[in-house]
Amino acid sequence: MTRKFTQTAALLVSAAAMFFTSCKSYNVASRFNSKYISANSGKLNATVPENFELGYTMLALTDLAQKDTSIINQNTAYYRELMAWFNKYKDNKGVKQLNADLSRNPKLVKSYLDGLYAFQLNDGRFALKSSYRIDLNKVDFKRYAILLEKFYKATNFHEFYAQHADLYTQMVQKANSTYTYEEAQKTVNGAVKGYQVVLSPLTKVYAGTMEIKGHAYSECIIFPRLAVEGRSYAMKEAIKGPKSE
Repeated sequence: MTRKFTQTAALLVSAAAMFFTSCKSYNVASRFNSKYISANSGKLNATVPENFELGYTMLALTDLAQKDTSIINQNTAYYRELMAWFNKYKDNKGVKQLNADLSRNPKLVKSYLDGLYAFQLNDGRFALKSSYRIDLNKVDFKRYAILLEKFYKATNFHEFYAQHADLYTQMVQKANSTYTYEEAQKTVNGAVKGYQVVLSPLTKVYAGTMEIKGHAYSECIIFPRLAVEGRSYAMKEAIKGPKSE
């Protein structure tokens, strides 16, 4: 990762209203236990999950993402480095399967990206988190979990992810310093009790949200965009219209 890009990368957290009219989703359902509720209530947590970045990388290699430039942020040094590493894996079985599914129904992109959040990587194993279910997701994640594991191993994805740890850390720090739980309550969804901010340098148009409801606890997952040129915006500012610094 070039030092220049790392220094100029800045977070643009976009409000749900800009792309989706509601935070509600059936792509992921809850299995919240008391330990999870206690750990996340009243908090806003920002992360760059390795499993999400893995799935996003596979999406970036599809014909749809190559042709529709609104899906992936292609105007960054990060994207160029990613393509230099992974472009030779366009014929990987997982990429080909995702290609086929998106060719039949491009709208599955949202279901795919939402569903990725419900998983985690444990020693290279792509497994569902204990706090979530994906029963109603239109994407067959039983199949994709296996395909993503194989893609992970075949591409040596973890090495790429580790090499860009500084950028991911910067994004998390920026998110935590520019937005709070209280602001999210006012500007995104005040009915939930916790927020998870899922970051990726690849995110472009998909700046939406997903509400996951439980009996005693509900949370909102926020998928922000990344901006460069040294500018950053909070969600409240994005609703009103971004103002440059």
